[in-house]
Amino acid sequence: MRGRSVIAFAFVALFASGEWGGAMKAERPSVLLNAEELARLREELKTVVWKRALYEEDKGARAFMGGGGVKPNADRWLAAEVEIPARSGHFHNFFCDDGTRLELPRDLKPSPDGYRCPACGRVYKGEKFDAAVRWRLHNELAVAALDLALVYAVESDERYAAKAAEILTKYADAYPGPHTTYVEGGIMYQSLCEAVWSIPLACAYDLIFDSGVLSAEDKIKVEARLFKPIAQGLMKVGTHGNWGSWHLSAVGVIGYAIRDRELTDYAIRGFKSQIANQLGDDGLWPESVHTYHFYPLNAFLYLAEAALHDGTDLYHWEAKPGKGLESMFIAPLSYMYPNFQLAAINDGWFDSHLPLHQYELAYARYGDPVLGWALKEGYKPRPRRGKQRKADREGVWALLHGRPLDGDLPAPELRSVNFPVLGIIVLRSPGGNVMTFDYGPFLGHGQPDKMGITLFANHRLLAADYGTCGYGSSALRWYTSTPAHNTVVVDGRSQAGTKERNLTCFDGGPVFEAAEAETLEAYPGVLHKRSVLRAGENFVVIDNLNSQDEHVYDWFLHCEGNLRVDLAEHAKPVTPLSYEYVEEKEQYAVDGAWNARWESDGQGMSLFTLDAGQSLVTAADCPAETTVRKVPLLIVRRSGKQAAFTCVLVPYRKGSEIRCSLSDGLIKIEHDGMVDWVYAGRSGKGSPLRTDGRFALVRTNGCTPILASVIEGKRVIWKGRVLLRSSDDETSCERASE
Repeated sequence: MRGRSVIAFAFVALFASGEWGGAMKAERPSVLLNAEELARLREELKTVVWKRALYEEDKGARAFMGGGGVKPNADRWLAAEVEIPARSGHFHNFFCDDGTRLELPRDLKPSPDGYRCPACGRVYKGEKFDAAVRWRLHNELAVAALDLALVYAVESDERYAAKAAEILTKYADAYPGPHTTYVEGGIMYQSLCEAVWSIPLACAYDLIFDSGVLSAEDKIKVEARLFKPIAQGLMKVGTHGNWGSWHLSAVGVIGYAIRDRELTDYAIRGFKSQIANQLGDDGLWPESVHTYHFYPLNAFLYLAEAALHDGTDLYHWEAKPGKGLESMFIAPLSYMYPNFQLAAINDGWFDSHLPLHQYELAYARYGDPVLGWALKEGYKPRPRRGKQRKADREGVWALLHGRPLDGDLPAPELRSVNFPVLGIIVLRSPGGNVMTFDYGPFLGHGQPDKMGITLFANHRLLAADYGTCGYGSSALRWYTSTPAHNTVVVDGRSQAGTKERNLTCFDGGPVFEAAEAETLEAYPGVLHKRSVLRAGENFVVIDNLNSQDEHVYDWFLHCEGNLRVDLAEHAKPVTPLSYEYVEEKEQYAVDGAWNARWESDGQGMSLFTLDAGQSLVTAADCPAETTVRKVPLLIVRRSGKQAAFTCVLVPYRKGSEIRCSLSDGLIKIEHDGMVDWVYAGRSGKGSPLRTDGRFALVRTNGCTPILASVIEGKRVIWKGRVLLRSSDDETSCERASE
């Protein structure tokens, strides 16, 4: 017995000396921040008003790792009884069938009375929903532990450290064992959620390690019964995709917190492998930008901070030049709309904006004025879905590492860009109008939206992609169907998943540019070619579909505003098109060109369709970001072995007059006292514009040409006069006429 006591004493002494689990000896704290940064934070809280607000102002129940109201949240938990919930369920189950998130009970405890949908009032009951509430409570407890530990670190009040320790030790007692698969084992239903939940707990552990509130035995228990099993389970399930980003980052943060070099080495290897093999060469995560780019990036930041404090710089590590963490911050600036909203292409939340809390840390670590501009401009008050966006600094990284946003922070020059891994083109006009064009493959969290477009113009999102609702909602089948997108549907079916990135053209200049792609995989046996042209501030969309068989082709466009279709003389009784969630309002049998408009507050978008031949035009309503809110929809139907759709999308403001037509095969756009003549592969015998290019534009003022542009050609001739002749090494050229 004496021998065992000596061994146990030596074991505890070895642990307390800092040699437990490896040779890491960094001074604590060293995970979320180090001693020098903590000292600076204490001083900043005395003088920097906005940081003091992040620390002291009560934000109520905070979102996970929100970074606001740290002290009030810690105070709430200081007096609360800590009871560890049973194993959690799935957050995405906590949604109504209309796509709206249900109301959480104030005490975050499962309710036998069920959970109400705030939109429709329906109440949902049962274990599936109770387990989702437990998911939230587990995350609240993890954030509470971190907030308590942060307050202790700032104020040296041991009461906060003791409460954080209570949460940690109770979790060590309650932990049921590691994950054995993605959804088996652990205390959280998904291994992904287990990783997210464990990171603030590990950060809290590091912050209170030397506080004296944890005995050596407590530390052994927390590490051996909580953190090491968590890490072992996460390593077992692997490092693929955005789940793997959180898995490896949690393993690394735990490793740095408990000083285990084996865990940190595993995380660093996994991080470098993901950057090299999973991050796109275009700097974007190949799932979706608005949600699943920033989700793994969020995980990487916790790992990068802990590694940096241990002497390993992941911020400047690149798999190859331009492929690293910094590119993950820079690339989305060229993707976002001018209001900092992110096009909700593929899975994820519609109302997603550039996550400024992540850019706080990026600016602190890189010092790039472009990142400072993103913060300064992003925090400006601006409308957001009927509400005024607050201009407060936000997030835990702003509190810990946020820098002043003064001095010269010039705006970057944002141009049209191709993101080839995702397969998304962003066409950006000088006036701030933006069209996205999705030609890429079906990737993780993809949707059947090939050839889909969105349009942001006049400082608002007009034609949108609405992303997804919660994955547990039955409405998901709408959002993951092709009719939910601005593209062409064949025979009423959703597209097949595709692997191709068949971009056939992307070129142009400041006034005129074009993107073109085609697919044979979306609807096997049907070749679909879509050309998207920007002529100044207006956009032309041309679809050509060809098959050896007869098909029904439906052209979809969803747009915000009140829809007006001036085709009363062509009205016919409504024949349902049999699209689920689509509510047909009016139908018109049209022969030849016609137009419509969506309007709100005196501005909106006009649609000019320029094709000859017969079409069935249906005005309808369909879901926006939930099935509760509706958005007007136009469906243009054509049938046959071939179908063509030639449309001009014109953003307009009150008082503007724009007309569009076909003239000798050219698309004629009359605007602002000028005329844009667009050549898109065809022209009549009497056409005044001749070119050897794929696309061309001549802008005239009255009868005088003032600008010419050609794409994939060398010359433009207007009424027999050579306006433009480019050199042999150019595929596009644009200049004002003399």
